[in-house]
Amino acid sequence: MRESEPESLRAKKARQTRHALHDAAITRVLDEGLECATVANIAADVGVSTRTFFNYYATKEDAIVGLDESNIDATLVDDYVHSDSGVENLAEDTARFVREVLLMGSMDPSLPARRRKLFARYPELVSKRFDRAEALEELVAEHVLARLRFLGQEFSTEESAWRSARMLTQLCRVPLNHAGQTVKRSPERIDEKTGTQPLFEESLGLFLKVLDRL
Repeated sequence: MRESEPESLRAKKARQTRHALHDAAITRVLDEGLECATVANIAADVGVSTRTFFNYYATKEDAIVGLDESNIDATLVDDYVHSDSGVENLAEDTARFVREVLLMGSMDPSLPARRRKLFARYPELVSKRFDRAEALEELVAEHVLARLRFLGQEFSTEESAWRSARMLTQLCRVPLNHAGQTVKRSPERIDEKTGTQPLFEESLGLFLKVLDRL
C-alpha cells in the first residue's frame, strides 16, 4: 500500500471550517430553535463572513444537516480522476477520495448523539439529510466513473458503467464507515494532533488486506 500523503494546510483548514459551521448550526438550533439559526448567526459564531459560509453550504439547512453536494473541491476531484496511479491503486485512491468528500467535517464522537437529538426535535430535517446524502453519493459515483474511464475501462452499456461506479463508491465507503464505528466505540482513541486520520488509515489498511486475500 502506498503511504498516505499528509493533508495539506488548505484542506485541513477547509475541513475545520466546514465542521465548525456544522457544529455551530446544530448548537444554534438546539439552544434557540430552528428559526434563530440564521446564516448570519451561524457564520458569526464561527467568526467568518456570510460569503465564506456560502463557500461551504448552500443553505442554513445544509449546514445543519452537515451535507451539501455543491462544495466538493474541484482540485480534489481533478487529482483523483486524473491520478497517475494505475488500476492497482484504484480501491485505495477511491476510498481516500470518498473519505475526503463524504467526511464533511470531522468524525467527532459527540456529533451522532447531537444529530439524533436534532432530528428527534425537527423530523423534517431527516429527509433532507437523506436527500443530500444520496445526491452527494451520486456525484461521487460520477467522479468515480470518470476515473474508471480515465483508466481505460470499457463498459457494454451506459447502465453497466453507472452500476459499476455506484458499486465501487459504496464498496469504498467501508473504511470510512469502519473508522466511524471505531470512533463511536472508543472515542478516547482520537489523537489531539492528528484527529481521526490514523483510525482511517488503520481501517483502510485492513480493508485493502481483506481485498487482497479475497
